[in-house]
Formats: sequence, C-alpha cells, structure tokens
Amino acid sequence: MIAVFVLILALGLMTINLPIAFCTGLATAAGILVMGKFSLEILAQKMVTALDSFTFIAIPLFILTGRLMALGGITKDLIRLSTALVGFLRGGLAYINIVASMFFAGITGSASSDTASIGAILIPAMIEKKYSKEFTVAVTATSSTIGIVIPPSIPMVIYGVAAAESIGKLFLAGFIPGVMIGFALMLVTWIHSRKHNYPVETTFNLKEIVISILRSLPALMTVVILLGGIISGVFTPTEAAGIAVLYSFLLGLFYYRELKLKDIPGILLEVGITTGIVALMIATATWMGYLFAIERVPHTISQFIISLSSSKIVIILLINVLLLFIGMWMDLAPAMIIFTPILLPIAQAIGINTVQFGIIMVINLGIGLFTPPVGVCLFMACAIAKTSITSVIKDLFPFFLSMVIVLLLVSYIPSISLFLPSIFMGK
Repeated sequence: MIAVFVLILALGLMTINLPIAFCTGLATAAGILVMGKFSLEILAQKMVTALDSFTFIAIPLFILTGRLMALGGITKDLIRLSTALVGFLRGGLAYINIVASMFFAGITGSASSDTASIGAILIPAMIEKKYSKEFTVAVTATSSTIGIVIPPSIPMVIYGVAAAESIGKLFLAGFIPGVMIGFALMLVTWIHSRKHNYPVETTFNLKEIVISILRSLPALMTVVILLGGIISGVFTPTEAAGIAVLYSFLLGLFYYRELKLKDIPGILLEVGITTGIVALMIATATWMGYLFAIERVPHTISQFIISLSSSKIVIILLINVLLLFIGMWMDLAPAMIIFTPILLPIAQAIGINTVQFGIIMVINLGIGLFTPPVGVCLFMACAIAKTSITSVIKDLFPFFLSMVIVLLLVSYIPSISLFLPSIFMGK
C-alpha cells in the first residue's frame, strides 16, 4: 500500500513539472515517514551507496567525450559523410539526419546530445528545403534515440550496474538492434519522401564518399578504441571512457582544430551540471527501489504478471507494454534503477538472457524519449523547429510504429542482441 502511495505521489509531482529527481526523492521520503519504521538518515546512506561505484565514473566521462567531439568539429564531418552516403536519395536530408545520428551514436552515448548537435544543424536546413516542420521534428527526435542503443551508451552503463552485467557485452549487444532501428526509420522516410516528393540533396559521388570517410575516420575510430579495449580486456569500461576523453580532446585540438583551450572550463562546467542531475536521479531512484524492495513490490509484480499467463510470448508482451508506459512518464536513468530489480527476475524466470533484457529495456525506455508527455528529445526538436508537440503526433506515429516492430523482433529473437556478445566475449 505504501508503494502505491509513493508511486502515485511521484506521478502527481511530475504533473506539476517538478524535476524527476525531486519527484522520486520527495515521494520516497514521504513514504518512509508514513511507514514510521526507519529514520530518514537511511536515505543519506543509500544515496552514498548508490553512487559509490567505479563503473558510474564512466557516465561523466562519456558525457565529456560527447561534448568535446561536438565542439571539436566532428558534427559537420559526420553530416558531410552522411550526405555523401545517402544524400543522392529522394528526401536526402532526412536520410542524412538518420545516418548522422547513427554515426554520432558511436561517439556520445546520449540521445539528447544527438538531438541538440544534429538537430541544431539539420532541422533549420530541412525546413529551408521545404520539408514540413512536423516530419523534420519526427525524424530528428526518433533518430536521436539510436544514440542510446549503439555503443557507447550511458543507459547501458546504468543497467549494467543495476543488473550486475558486463558493460562490454551490453555494448556489443546494442550494435545490431541499433542498426536495425536506423534502417527501420529509413524505410519510413523512403515512403514519406516518395509521397511528398522531397528533393534529392546531391548526386552519387564515389570520390566524395572516400574523402568523407577518410576525413571522419579518426572520430569514428573512437568506438573501435572503446570496444576493442573492452573486448580484449586491456581496460575496463571506465578506463575506456577516460581514454576516449583524452582521444577526443587531442582530436578536437590538433586534428579538427576547432576546439580551443578557452572552451574547456565551459565544457567542464556543463558536464558537471549534467552529471549532477544524472547522479541525483540515480540516487533518489535508488531510494524508491529500496522502499519497493522493503514492500516486496518485485515479488508482488512478478506473481501478478505470471498469474496473468503462463505463456512466454504473452509475458514478454506485457513487460514491453509496461516499459513503454513507464518510458512515457519517467526519465530513463531513474526508470532503469527502479524497475531493473523488479522486472529482471521475471525475465530470467521465463528464460530471457540478462544482456538481451538490457537491450529490451534500453529500446523501450528510449522510445519514451520521443513520446509525450515527458519525451525530452521531442521537446528539444520542437523547440529548435519552433512548432508544437500536438502538431507532430501524426508524422511521429509511423516512426514510433517502426521502432516498436524492431523492439518486438529484439524481444522474441534473442540472437539479434546476443550474436555479437557470444562471438567476441562468449556466453
């Protein structure tokens, strides 16, 4: 009963636009007080314990890598490469948007960074070329979520800690699903572009493709360095993130020459603020997870879902529906911390691999990043395009549907996510 009270209170606080960390924190503190069994001091202890993880150090380092790359000039080169690869197709700028997001995903590990960096350049360009604002926002917001599926991925780090699973395996598992999402979004774009006769951006030019690849290769090597080091066991994910920071710093300073030393204090301040927000969300979400554990919520939900059906197919579908709903209302980081301990035992009970379930969670909650009412990427893209969320829904739906189809394929075909981890890191 206390758990229901806490959840309703947290959702109520969200409706008045209180930051997610305060919603979960205040609701949990109120629940602890109502229970009367524990002192609020336990919350301070849980906060420290939650953040006392060497692996979590990778989060600010990945955020810093993304900012250094974005300000170091990589965004323009990735867009140039994407233009060379797909700009000759009808609706070229929309394809460029998606492909650039796929490349950017291998560097930042953040969907919101993708929306801000790619969207700031391509949204105005698409609108200028007479693409509708609604379609432009839909493409940008949905393709940004590829950033948390293709490694490196900040949500995968959070899940890895919560589920005690290998970060390297999770990173490898995200590759194929991430590429599938990209192609699914391009299929929707192909249909829409033919219907509205959107312009071709350029002609096919093999020389330009080669030049663009060579120009972008040093930046694209970031993901090779990260995964290569982790898979080979040369360094841990956290150490890999540190090496990525140094590599991106040197790249922006000496190769692209757009990063200036005077920019560093501002970048560090921005990363510090973002990290503080993420850390507070993780800490307060841990409070709620602790209270749910005391109230035996994982056991109750597990018994309820299993009582609805003994079919693995139905249970997977129910878990996906629940996660989609959660993603629409809750930020990804706290949702990962709170619901991994609740849903993972159910998934394991029906034979779902821990790594596969991590990818299922990431895609589900990633969809929430572009769906109302909380969708961060959708809000950012709408702000750049200067349009309303309600006007975008119609154009957004086909992209939403395509991602749900990929989600179901990943959910019901384990080899999609487990093939690369089994090849490179064994079972």
